[in-house]
Amino acid sequence: MRVGIDYRPALQNREGIGRYTRELVRAFVELGFGGNLGLFGYTLAASRYTREELGIAGTNAELVRLRVPSKALPWLLARLGKGVDDLVGGADVYHHTQPNRLVVRRAAEVVTVFDTIYLATDAGYLAPADAERMAATNRALAHGAKRVLVPCEFVGAEVVMGLGVYPNKVSVTGLGCDHVLRHLPAIVPKAREPFVLTVARVDARKNHLRMLRAFERLVQEGFPQRWLVCGPRGFGCEDFERALAASPARARVEWRTDVRDDELPSLYASCDLFLFASLAEGFGLPPLEAMACGAVVVSSCVTSLPEVLGDAAWLVEPTDEERIFEACRRLLSERELSDELRARARKQARKHTWRECAKHTLLAYQKALDADESPVVRRAL
Repeated sequence: MRVGIDYRPALQNREGIGRYTRELVRAFVELGFGGNLGLFGYTLAASRYTREELGIAGTNAELVRLRVPSKALPWLLARLGKGVDDLVGGADVYHHTQPNRLVVRRAAEVVTVFDTIYLATDAGYLAPADAERMAATNRALAHGAKRVLVPCEFVGAEVVMGLGVYPNKVSVTGLGCDHVLRHLPAIVPKAREPFVLTVARVDARKNHLRMLRAFERLVQEGFPQRWLVCGPRGFGCEDFERALAASPARARVEWRTDVRDDELPSLYASCDLFLFASLAEGFGLPPLEAMACGAVVVSSCVTSLPEVLGDAAWLVEPTDEERIFEACRRLLSERELSDELRARARKQARKHTWRECAKHTLLAYQKALDADESPVVRRAL
């Protein structure tokens, strides 16, 4: 079985989709599947990562680089009368790793749908035009695919109910978090000051405003921690910027919009608390990464997060600032409680590896090849 993979996110994207694509291919290589891969990287700009950093240096995974703007690729394929599977030298399966529909001529198509946040049109998580475009693209990809991969059961249900995908086309291929251990030092340097850490793009969905209010309460109560926010600007970040500028705790908050991948593990391991009270997630990789590095985590009890984090985090209602504050207060005050969660966290994180993700993905590829043209829908009476 030869597999073509949309590898563009791995070359350019530093967030979730890029991480997924890089680590999935790295795990394929470790499983001895590298010689079956045709990696299609179409970017006008140079890659942000070297082949060594991507984990494909010295392997037989084939990287096909096409230096064209991504918007020009559909036109080029139409002009050549080719499919994207042709450009990787032919493939039995072609894996769309991002919501970007490219023409496939012969291969069985597989698509990963990471979330359905764009369907929550009244929530204000995205600009309406962007939400409409993403919904249309994901719906078309999902309906055209032989197999739809999702990171958790929650997203699987959302894909079935929100995108109208047949349940027997969906495979859960949970994400890994063990990549952070590659950069985790054997001895973590002690932080100069105690701090609470949040790693997330700053947008309305991530709930930074309420986390700020909870942190202000911690400052009022005399806690010595500062709050380190790591994440680029996103849709609606202006509200947080204004609130932070006016906050009585603004001198204790540091917002870093660009943090290197190799910096994060030490930050996770040295923070007093990892705070991630997001309103909606398709998986929730940062709190799981933090757990792998031994952090104590406060997160949300909604969407995918209870499924992914289990009983290894303190889960709160993310719209309740009082609950967020109280969880932080107790975990920063009660050593025995935080130590118990820390032990659970490491155990929970060990369940999520990229090798397991790759194994389940290979099974999904085979199911895509074996797929019946007319899926059976069973109704409960």
